[in-house]
Amino acid sequence: MENRILTCIGCPLGCTLTAVPGAEGYEISGYTCKRGLEYAKKELTSPERTVTSTVRVCGGTAKVTSVRTATDVPKDAIFAVMEA
Repeated sequence: MENRILTCIGCPLGCTLTAVPGAEGYEISGYTCKRGLEYAKKELTSPERTVTSTVRVCGGTAKVTSVRTATDVPKDAIFAVMEA
């Protein structure tokens, strides 16, 4: 494992987080609130994202409409979500 630098997206501050490999996973520093710590833990163990896109509309007045997943999906499932 190597050091990781992350930018927290848990609140508007956008703290720069440093994750250093330790005996029990990563040691995380640089966060100013609990959300930063939780974001880093989640990002390092099971990263997820909200998927937003557009889809074609058949028979409507608009040619496309915007869509968004109701919840975050694992990063490795994004292409499957887009395919669906």
